[in-house]
Amino acid sequence: MNSNYPAGLDMKVFVVEDSAAVRERLVEMVQEVEDAQVVGEAGTYGNAVAGIARTVPDVAILDIRLADDTGSGIDVLNEVRKTMPAIRAIIMSNYVSPQHARASVDAGAEYFLDKSVDFDRIPDILRRMSRGRSTV
Repeated sequence: MNSNYPAGLDMKVFVVEDSAAVRERLVEMVQEVEDAQVVGEAGTYGNAVAGIARTVPDVAILDIRLADDTGSGIDVLNEVRKTMPAIRAIIMSNYVSPQHARASVDAGAEYFLDKSVDFDRIPDILRRMSRGRSTV
């Protein structure tokens, strides 16, 4: 096992995505990673914050746009980092802009991905995270 996590313990991942089909694909992608397991998933701000608080994942994969107008994936990350400052995050969006990228980094995301181009990188990014490496 090439993991920074103790033997027998997988990297816990929480998936936040408003599209059920995309969320399902993300769960499948996480399951492709040997040392990772999905501990929860959500499509709204409230469910994401509550689910992350309940499951205490190591990594959150967050879409910027969520199914409700109460908050974004960036807002979720800002909220959960108040009590879990070590949570690692991948933020993705179909609406890529310098403002979104800056807000994601400011919230503490290690990766900001363009869904239309970078989506398939997620398993490799998770493998890198499980080995303790960050961006670049």
